[in-house]
Order: sequence, then structure tokens, then C-alpha cells
Amino acid sequence: MKSVLSVIAVVSMCMLFSCSEEAVDAKSRVVQDSLVNVLPQWQALKIKIGDNNTTMLIVVGDATFYKASPEEKSKKAVELGEMILRIFGKGNYLEKGNLIVTADIHNTSEAPADGISVPIDFEVLKKSAGK
Repeated sequence: MKSVLSVIAVVSMCMLFSCSEEAVDAKSRVVQDSLVNVLPQWQALKIKIGDNNTTMLIVVGDATFYKASPEEKSKKAVELGEMILRIFGKGNYLEKGNLIVTADIHNTSEAPADGISVPIDFEVLKKSAGK
């Protein structure tokens, strides 16, 4: 009887984990669909969530945005972070993110050679939004 309960517990945990992963994947697709609101000319995108859903890497191929000033990139990173937090909702585990911008509109790499990295501090954004 104990072994049956143990198996049920393990299966339940696996189902819970897979549902959680499916929810994260669905929210990542919403981020992709909504990205045009922040970066209207993006052409390549890679989103990776890691470290127990606490980190997010967003790699965007956008030749126009690549040429933007560092201040504009920082401003857009904040806008993107705020949008992501709205999509993921309260109770998310996101702590930090990284927006990498590349001029390569066909990019599929997580670390493009010409990539410009802009941090996204989700914890600070959560505090400023009162979440």
C-alpha cells in the first residue's frame, strides 16, 4: 500500500511539474506575440527561461534597434520587463533577465557574436510596480 501511495505521489509531482512547464511555455508564446508592442521591427527571437523559472534570456534580432542608443535599449528593456511581468502575473519566480540585441535578423543563437546585452532586473520592476 505504501508503494502505491509513493508511486501516486511521484506521478502527481511529475504532472505538477509538467503543467508548470506548459504554463511557462504558453506565457513565453504570449511574450513572443506581444513583443511587437515594445519592439515593432523585431525579426528574430529566442526566449529561454532557466534556473527554476527565476531567469529569462531574450535574444532579439532587430537591425534597427541594434543601432539604438544604450539609453534607448535600457528603456526598452524596462518596458519589456514590465510587459513580461504583466504576462506572467503575480507569484512568478522571475528575478533577473537579460535582453540581448543582435543585428542578425536570422539569429538562432543564445549568444550571437555581435550581441549587445542589456540586463532586466525583475525584482526591482516588481517592487516599483508594487507586485
